[in-house]
Amino acid sequence: MWYENEGKNKETVLSTKVIINRNIKGLPFPPKMSDADRENVFGMVRQAAGTLGLNFVRTDELDDTAKADLFNQFYSGYSFLNAKDSKTGFLLSKTEGLGVIINSTDHISIVSMVPGTDIATAYKRADDLAVKFEQTMDIAYTDKFGFLTSQIKSVGTGMQILMTLALPGIEKTEGAVQVLSRRAEKYDWQLIPMTHSDGLRESGIYVLANLATLGVTEEEILEGAQKIQTDIIKLENTCRKNIWTKKKILIEDQYYRAYATLRYCRRIEVAEALTLVNWLRLGQDYVDTSDADVNWNRINKLTQRVRRNYQDAGSKITRPKDKSTVRAKMIRDIMKGGQES
Repeated sequence: MWYENEGKNKETVLSTKVIINRNIKGLPFPPKMSDADRENVFGMVRQAAGTLGLNFVRTDELDDTAKADLFNQFYSGYSFLNAKDSKTGFLLSKTEGLGVIINSTDHISIVSMVPGTDIATAYKRADDLAVKFEQTMDIAYTDKFGFLTSQIKSVGTGMQILMTLALPGIEKTEGAVQVLSRRAEKYDWQLIPMTHSDGLRESGIYVLANLATLGVTEEEILEGAQKIQTDIIKLENTCRKNIWTKKKILIEDQYYRAYATLRYCRRIEVAEALTLVNWLRLGQDYVDTSDADVNWNRINKLTQRVRRNYQDAGSKITRPKDKSTVRAKMIRDIMKGGQES
């Protein structure tokens, strides 16, 4: 999957996602659309995408395997994929992490995801697609407001940037989360604790999102993103180093306890797994890991797979006991270097 590829600063920034929302002039926004309107959008989007090398799929025609693949790759949520008679769909690119969601909150939502901090690549992929749609379709736009979207927070550029962050050092340092939140607000960004699909707060995982889209340019948003990224990485590295300096024995002990549990567990819940992975993340650059077969790619893969699992999101698919057993097997396989998903 796209997030298993190499990415700069993946020790702290798990992924960067750029979403560009566009709507077709003269049609209601999706929340107010009729079935006929939705089918009309399908036809226009398919026609526009005909020369772009994108594959069109309707959500209501996907089987569970295809839905799981889209969900596990972070393209959309479980409820979107399983809504009945919603007339939604996707355009999927051959490029991993790039696609278009159709008839969600907006007619077209271009999604570009990369591992780590490569905002420039994520933005270019999304913007190139957006320009092609704008050249072939009558897009809702005004000189006064910019691109019109169904949600006020996206009006203007129509662009959202979401960075998923792993911040065990900041979270374990008193007052550091508040410091980071204030820095984010300085650049018109918001730091939000990440929650799992069942509402559980994910240990040490946060999402950083831009707030300003009206009255600013894409370049200004990207510049702010680069600045806040630099601040986050610097602060997190400082916190991790300080914790190691003051509590070496504790970190080493917790690191190997976490390694042993993840390597050999037979049942485990999401909360415990994420907490244990955080200890690996906190100590990976400092602990003598000669007795543990762990690297950053494996830690990041484990983090993403535990966080994002289609069976976990669908509470009726398996019983809780079964899910904890399946999850443990997946984790053991990853810890051994396997490809279990």
